[in-house]
Amino acid sequence: MDKIKALIVDDESLVRKGLRLIVPWETYGIELAGEAATAEKALDFVRREPVDLLLADITMPGMSGLELTKLLQREHPGIKVVILTCHQDFDYIQEALRLGAIDYIVKTQLENMDMNAAMERISRTVRESRRVEPVTSTRPIEAMRRFAELSAGVGWIAEEAGFAAMGATLRDADVDGGAELSRTLEAAVEGWRLRLPQFVWEEHPLPEQGALPSWLERLRDAILRWLRRSQYSEDVIQAILKAVDRIAERPGSHERQGEISQSVNLSKSYFSTCFRDITRMTFTQFLQHISVYAARDMLLQTNYPVYIVAEKCGFADQRYFSKMFKEQTGLLPSEYRQQFADRA
Repeated sequence: MDKIKALIVDDESLVRKGLRLIVPWETYGIELAGEAATAEKALDFVRREPVDLLLADITMPGMSGLELTKLLQREHPGIKVVILTCHQDFDYIQEALRLGAIDYIVKTQLENMDMNAAMERISRTVRESRRVEPVTSTRPIEAMRRFAELSAGVGWIAEEAGFAAMGATLRDADVDGGAELSRTLEAAVEGWRLRLPQFVWEEHPLPEQGALPSWLERLRDAILRWLRRSQYSEDVIQAILKAVDRIAERPGSHERQGEISQSVNLSKSYFSTCFRDITRMTFTQFLQHISVYAARDMLLQTNYPVYIVAEKCGFADQRYFSKMFKEQTGLLPSEYRQQFADRA
């Protein structure tokens, strides 16, 4: 597998050093070709040396990252750009993604973000771009895949950078997504409903294609208003959404409230109160909600006896599991399996 040659462009030496040390370059077949402190020096470099991937600060002195991205699209369209940004750069992020940047990294979250997931996504995009295919036929497909990745959770709701990326990819996918885009959106909304079941989703049905970006913006505004009624700070709301995603992604992990609260840097008692006020469910209620949802899938996709399904979904007592399952679905686990087995 050919190495991806990368160039870091940032006027802050500490940021360049942080990227060198934190990013698992070798794991994803990426070789650091060099560094540059300005966009002008980066241009000189790419004109002399082969570069596949350029990570550029969006607000550098002199030529900005936006201008650099635009220039590279014209002079070196084969070079893929990932922008380095801060939370407040919302408008810049949107513009960079419109100009052709493939992803973004928030510099203030280098130590906290899932760098493996980010680099997997970035390296895959670079490698796939090497295939000779008509852009018009692949762009909506690539945008849908990117949208599916970005929409896997609810963290984007409280993050300007995440929302900017979602909006940009949805605009590309909305060009000619067809039925596949509808399925992608339906799956995304199902995941959001699972994580925030008390929100009034019925008031925000999916629109016709062509109106999707504006629908997403209205939906996000409505969810944010709903979350902010709890009167907590943006940081606390973000922490609770992160906890919600963690629980939803690991329904059978049996994690305790103390472990979850510690992972988002909140005390156990404060986390419990915040979680209830923001999601309108207690931590225990939400855990049971997620576990029953996971059990529904397991009942239809496996032949496990009910007691095994209960155990794998975090219920030590089969009778209690059956009781909770019936409260949420209206059916006992065995009845649910029998009634919906043909949908598996």
